[in-house]
Amino acid sequence: MLLLGAALTPLFMAHVPMPDPADYADHRVVRVQIDDPAHVHALLDGGMDCLACTPGPGAHPWVVDDLDLATIESLGLTWTPLVDDLAAHMATRNEQRRAARNVRGGSYYDDYRTLDEAMAHLDGLAATYPDLVTSITIGQSHEGRDIRGIVIRAGEDNGRPAVLFNGCQHAREWISPMTVMYIGEQLLEGHGTDGQITNLLQKLEVVVIPIVNPDGYAHTYAPDGYRFWRKNRRDNDGTCEGVDLNRNWGADWNGGQSTSEDPCSDVYVGPASMSEPEVQALADYCISHGNIVAQIDYHAFSELILEPRGYSPEPPPDYEFLHGLGLSMRDAIASLYGRSYATDTPCNILYCASGTLIDWPYEELGSAAYCIELRPSSGGTDGFDPPPSEIRPCAEENFLGALALLDSFGGSLALTLPDGAPTVVRTDQSTSFLVQITAINETVATAELRWTDGGGSWQSVPLVQETDELWLATLPAFVCDASPAYFVEVISNSETVITIPTGGENTPFTASPISKIEVIWEDQGETDDGWVSQGDMTDGQWDRGIPVGGGERGDPPTDADGSGACWLTDNVAGNSDVDGGTAQLIAPGVQINGTDQVLTYTRWFSNDFGAAPGEDRFIVEWSNDLAMPWQPLEVVGPSGDGTSGGWITVEHDIDSLEGLSDGDMIWLRFSAEDLGNGSVVEAGVDALRIDRQVCEDDTPSCDGDLDGDGIVGVDDVLAVLSAFGGSDASGDANGDGQVNVDDILLVVGAWGDC
Repeated sequence: MLLLGAALTPLFMAHVPMPDPADYADHRVVRVQIDDPAHVHALLDGGMDCLACTPGPGAHPWVVDDLDLATIESLGLTWTPLVDDLAAHMATRNEQRRAARNVRGGSYYDDYRTLDEAMAHLDGLAATYPDLVTSITIGQSHEGRDIRGIVIRAGEDNGRPAVLFNGCQHAREWISPMTVMYIGEQLLEGHGTDGQITNLLQKLEVVVIPIVNPDGYAHTYAPDGYRFWRKNRRDNDGTCEGVDLNRNWGADWNGGQSTSEDPCSDVYVGPASMSEPEVQALADYCISHGNIVAQIDYHAFSELILEPRGYSPEPPPDYEFLHGLGLSMRDAIASLYGRSYATDTPCNILYCASGTLIDWPYEELGSAAYCIELRPSSGGTDGFDPPPSEIRPCAEENFLGALALLDSFGGSLALTLPDGAPTVVRTDQSTSFLVQITAINETVATAELRWTDGGGSWQSVPLVQETDELWLATLPAFVCDASPAYFVEVISNSETVITIPTGGENTPFTASPISKIEVIWEDQGETDDGWVSQGDMTDGQWDRGIPVGGGERGDPPTDADGSGACWLTDNVAGNSDVDGGTAQLIAPGVQINGTDQVLTYTRWFSNDFGAAPGEDRFIVEWSNDLAMPWQPLEVVGPSGDGTSGGWITVEHDIDSLEGLSDGDMIWLRFSAEDLGNGSVVEAGVDALRIDRQVCEDDTPSCDGDLDGDGIVGVDDVLAVLSAFGGSDASGDANGDGQVNVDDILLVVGAWGDC
């Protein structure tokens, strides 16, 4: 990396353009609640800028001055402050960037980089890795800037499959090109030292194009520019400049989903399909390449993995395959810092959009195409302008996601846990869970579960194959004072090693041993023991009963636990949902006695039907005093996981609820809200329980006394023989996690009374 560092040091030290806070004097950021689309257009026509991915009805942040606020209020709209002084915010962000650049021995990823710096970094990568990198220029922008990238490949150019990573269709999303650049650089650094990466680059070509929209990106840095500019810089006949590149693609172009024919709009589709030179350049490159099998278009923000198809709620024919790859990327991303990116089609977890780069490669080239919305999960100005400290963790976690996609097409393996990783294990029996192994061009050579009790070495147990892709992993029983940790390791026939979690034994899953569960309180929805239904909604109050709506528009067709009844919103034929407010359901109070108690409930929430999908939330709260404010347990939605129906079981550690003491009462409140914009909101609650997970070792009275009767005899030999060859604690006399001859010898050696 010496060549690369030498190439970039002068740019790091040079003066770097930053937004001038004076340009934002007398401006602030406010959240405006808008129900009527006409009001959205009125604000846009008035020159106001919406800091949301797509301006539309709902509560979104807007950049305004005092005159703009007067316009907002004259329309009868309500607003709340987010950033009172935008100039001060910009000044603070500039200081953070200067400080990040002044770190001795700093990295390219310490701060956001200008267009010139990014292109110099590409040149540095090409100079440092001449045997792996080919520089490319795929075309020019409206203003004549080159659209540049690199191709990474080990060995000859033999027409192998390629995966494309591109960023910055939207100019203001600065964290996007940083992430794309990091992915390319990590692949180059890993070749020759990391077996997985080395294998992938022998079989795949990787195309990295960090900045598709160089004109717009340069404009966000220019002295006369605007930090939150989104579009390219097309001259629209002297009116509003720019076209939204991610609405200009030929898949359902101008289809009306999150689009506009108004040049002043941030989602302006352009004068014709594929009219923009930036779009045409990328399309021409993909077509001429001829073998791009997968692609990720990086954006900001919301922490989402969006799959085809983007413009319709109707899933594509190979949805299961595409969604499986999305889940693999999600799990890989979450394995590093625990950030869970919601994964599904845009209509299900964000909003429908026509003319995007999710759909064009999928429909025209057959590529598995995705859009990843990067950090943060939400925000006003921070949404498109997160602090520099977010760059590296965002890039690091998304490199693992990119690696998971490459694995799927590089003849390697993809690992997921369909039912999740166990967080508790038993002392009296083994604990099993499913592992899904997807192998496209390779086969599984070995598949093992590796575990430790926290005090010993790592043990290995082979996975048992159940179907083509599903395998069963089984952990042994553990004693109470153990600290179990485990991971799954799979090796392909090409000797590629894949683990889940990605870090293997360095970042394993952990679990807590339990011997029994004591149920403190349980409610299966079969009786009403003092529940309260209330709220300010106009319709959709909570009812208890057997679901009768039929599951046609997001309501649960059955209860969660099979007992028959549950609590759900407006349980009537015809599928009436929550309207015009919030429907609240309060469970009867339960007294907390002791510690180590776990609250469990199963919830249903759907907000993806109707005219305004993905706008409303489901909120769960608790209180130990009904006269005091409620405290949140979880918030579901308005988009992401858990907003498309399905019974989902949730657990909470009661000991972690601050302010709740032994002997207190605890009440739960479930709220399904409707903002009144036309969405269909349905919710359900079932299978509530508070239990205590107890761990009490049933220790034999002496070595070899497996049944605890005080005698080492025939029964103990039989216990070993019945578990022989496995790991069941009932036959593991010496506690080494394996039942074998050593256990028989121990029993025989201790024969007789204890």
